[in-house]
Amino acid sequence: MSGRPDPVLEAAAVPVDESFAVGAESVPPQVFGLASYLSPTVPVARVSRREAIQVAAVKRARDLVAGSLGTLPLITVKPDLSIDRTSWLAQPEADVPPSVTMTRTIEDLLYEGIAWWFITGFAWDNYPARVVRLDPRSVDVQKDGRVRVTLDGNRGHADEWPQDSQLIRFDSPNDPLLVAGARAIRQCLLLDAAALRHASGSPPLDYFTPTDGVDPDSLDFLDDWQAARQTRSTGYVPAAVTYNVAGWNPEQLQMAEARNHAVLEIARVAGVDPEELGVSTTSRTYANQFDRRKAFLDFTLGGYRAAIEGRLSMGDVTPRGTKVRFDLDDFLRSDAKSRYEAYKVGLEVGAVTPDRIAEAEGVPAKVMTPGTPAAPALRSVPEPVEVPA
Repeated sequence: MSGRPDPVLEAAAVPVDESFAVGAESVPPQVFGLASYLSPTVPVARVSRREAIQVAAVKRARDLVAGSLGTLPLITVKPDLSIDRTSWLAQPEADVPPSVTMTRTIEDLLYEGIAWWFITGFAWDNYPARVVRLDPRSVDVQKDGRVRVTLDGNRGHADEWPQDSQLIRFDSPNDPLLVAGARAIRQCLLLDAAALRHASGSPPLDYFTPTDGVDPDSLDFLDDWQAARQTRSTGYVPAAVTYNVAGWNPEQLQMAEARNHAVLEIARVAGVDPEELGVSTTSRTYANQFDRRKAFLDFTLGGYRAAIEGRLSMGDVTPRGTKVRFDLDDFLRSDAKSRYEAYKVGLEVGAVTPDRIAEAEGVPAKVMTPGTPAAPALRSVPEPVEVPA
């Protein structure tokens, strides 16, 4: 540790005049155009991942965004347009499957708006060879550009982790879901809690009120009432009380419309089709599977895909002129008839080769020239044998 004074400790040692403190008591809410600080227009605090993942709509949106893009392999396109599928990006982390690494990275971008990789090894050309994904909450960026990283519970000194040395930072072009969708997520949690209370019998669906002239303290029959209802279907109501049924039925307590609204808001924030989250809409037009996948790739996954491809294509990660791309062939794979027609046109214009087609289809490459029929196999004819007379 250096002998330089810590500005945080110095600031903490300076006495603060509480008369200049600014808070909810000193600034009326009308200054901000609010009736009160409890107004529904006040920004809702960020929710945690543990809270958000309990909402089925958030879990489904996460699986669609992070799971779909994270399972696609990364390829390296060299300056001569040749494709390298054997670079370190084929498995960024040594002991973790590549799909898990990329899925968690995209999940960080979706939830937090930022993701971090820590470089653990360099190749002979001083470019990264192995990385470890970091929890975004373990990385603290200082105002001077330095970065503090918590690894295994030990916080490193700021000078030990320069931002431009062993860290790769990914930034999402979209707002974090845990912030932008906090209100809708909390609404879903509250509705789930209300449904749970109804399922567990709280608040009760029925209750008793004493009749006129009866002391409520003298009534002690609820245990007998519960025992009787458990043994027989018909219950007896004493004359000293009146039996009342609550005015809410299960359909009203489930608040289906409010649930659909909250799920629809989550779908809008995450950029996911509401139909995928279980909310039926009437604005859908017919589209085949390929068109739906293409739209999902462009409008929902496009921002995350560009963020990762652009960052990994920068000069501190890959050599100049080299581009990193997601291999979209399997994701956008159409039906066999459409693929073969495209292959035929590609062969005619010279855009693809037979070897490339065989690789895309996952079959061995043929050595024969395309369009040339195979020569029929010749049958061997035995030599004539002279038979002695």
